[in-house]
Amino acid sequence: MNRFFISHSFLLIIVLMVLSSIRGQSQEVIKALPRWLVSGHINYMHPGDPTDKFIEDGKFGYQFEAQYRVQYNKPFLAGLYFQETGLSRYVLKYTDGDTDIKEKANTRRIGMGLTAGFYPEINWLLQPYLQGRVGYTIFQTSSILTDTDEDEIIERISEKTTSVPGYGMDLGIHVVPNIWYVRGDVRIGFETNPSTSYMLLDEENQGETGFPIDYFVEHRSAGRWLKVSIGLSYLF
Repeated sequence: MNRFFISHSFLLIIVLMVLSSIRGQSQEVIKALPRWLVSGHINYMHPGDPTDKFIEDGKFGYQFEAQYRVQYNKPFLAGLYFQETGLSRYVLKYTDGDTDIKEKANTRRIGMGLTAGFYPEINWLLQPYLQGRVGYTIFQTSSILTDTDEDEIIERISEKTTSVPGYGMDLGIHVVPNIWYVRGDVRIGFETNPSTSYMLLDEENQGETGFPIDYFVEHRSAGRWLKVSIGLSYLF
């Protein structure tokens, strides 16, 4: 899976570089760079050692960022980020008296903190950049009870929450169309965090009775992920 995403990412880069040779000279020369950059991404997170001992398949999530140019017309930006990835989810339905209940247990990986990057504006169709992040990674497991007839949440139970420092780095490319301030955004990088405990669904022993959280087990490990992202960025 790692080779698949890496090979296709480089193929995309090559195709876009060919296009840049055709369209690059038509790009507007920007003399005053915008101060703000906001971005939204869909992330694919592929687990690496030792995370892959407990999480075999890749997971999808999202990420938002807001960054400010720290010095006028310079290529350095810094700001805040927030990301979330679903790690485990299991749902059971039952009836309690006259109420039909859907109970869901899920574990989320939440990251938030500071981000900074080097964005050299070179007025090409393709503009590479390097971004780093440091913050906190939170593993949160909850049970959510929903009244299916009324479509209302009855109760939300926090089963386990842990937090540790989190780090990441991405190599990205802004794909700049004729509308210079709106850009396609493609990245490849990694996420990591020190060892902590968290709960995941035991898929081999999951059952159809009781509560969903009964089929979650606790693990402890560090976290390492290959991350591939695609999204949009906007400068203003």
